[in-house]
Amino acid sequence: MKLIILGSGTCVPSLKRGAPANFIKIGEAQILVDCGPGTLKQLEKANLSYKNIDMVFFTHFHVDHISDIGPLIQALNWTPGFERKKNLLLIGPEGFQAFYERYIKPVCGTPRPGTYKITIKEIKDNLEFDGFKVQCLKTVHSPESIAYKLIEKDKSLVISGDCDFDEPLSEFSKQADVLLLECSFANGKKMKGHLVSHECGRIAQEAGIKRLILTHLYPPLPGVKRLKEVKEIFPAATLAEDLMEVELR
Repeated sequence: MKLIILGSGTCVPSLKRGAPANFIKIGEAQILVDCGPGTLKQLEKANLSYKNIDMVFFTHFHVDHISDIGPLIQALNWTPGFERKKNLLLIGPEGFQAFYERYIKPVCGTPRPGTYKITIKEIKDNLEFDGFKVQCLKTVHSPESIAYKLIEKDKSLVISGDCDFDEPLSEFSKQADVLLLECSFANGKKMKGHLVSHECGRIAQEAGIKRLILTHLYPPLPGVKRLKEVKEIFPAATLAEDLMEVELR
C-alpha cells in the first residue's frame, strides 16, 4: 500500500498546502480519498494520471473535500484522443447518492455512450475489493462525515477526514500502521468540529498506532507548533506535506 498526500491544507487558499486529497495505490487499484479543489493539478505534479483513477472515496460533502470530482469527470469525458473504458466507482457516506444526483451530476454530465460507467455506492460499514477492504466510522463534524480504514493483509491506513475529538475514533484506529489525522489548530485555538494538537496526541496514544501524520493544517500558524505540541504526548508524529509519499510495507 502506498499513500501520496496530494493536499494537506484546508478550505483556506495556500501556496504551500493544497485542499484535502489523498492518493492510495493498493495492488493495481488507484484510489482517491477526498478530491478538493486542485486535486487534478496535484496528481500531475505527482506524476500520476487522472485517467487511471479507479475509485474515489469521500469523507463528507463540504466543497473543499469534493469539488474537483466535477473536473475529474469532465476530463475523463472530453480529453482529446482519450476514451475511457474502465468504470469509475464513487463512494461516500449515507446520502451520497442523493447528493450526487442533485449537486454533481447536473454540472458534470454523464459519460459519453459506449465509454465507461459511473457507479455510486454508499458505505454503511465495510466494503471488500480484490486484495483489500475498507471500513468506515461516523465522525463528529458534519451530519454525514466519516473516517476510513483501508486494510491490505496485515497493513492498515486510517484517514480521519474532518473530525472533532471522539473516543470511538481511537478504537477505530487501534494498531493502525498509519493514522492520517486532521490537526486543524494549535492548543488554545479550539473550533467545534475540528481537532487541536493535544486531542490528536491523545487519539494516537490511545489507539497505539505506529505512525501519526498531521494534516488539514489551517494557516497562518506554522504546522511545526502543532507538531511540537502533539509530540509532547505522542512522539511518533510528523507533519503532512503536499506530495509526501508513505509506503506501508
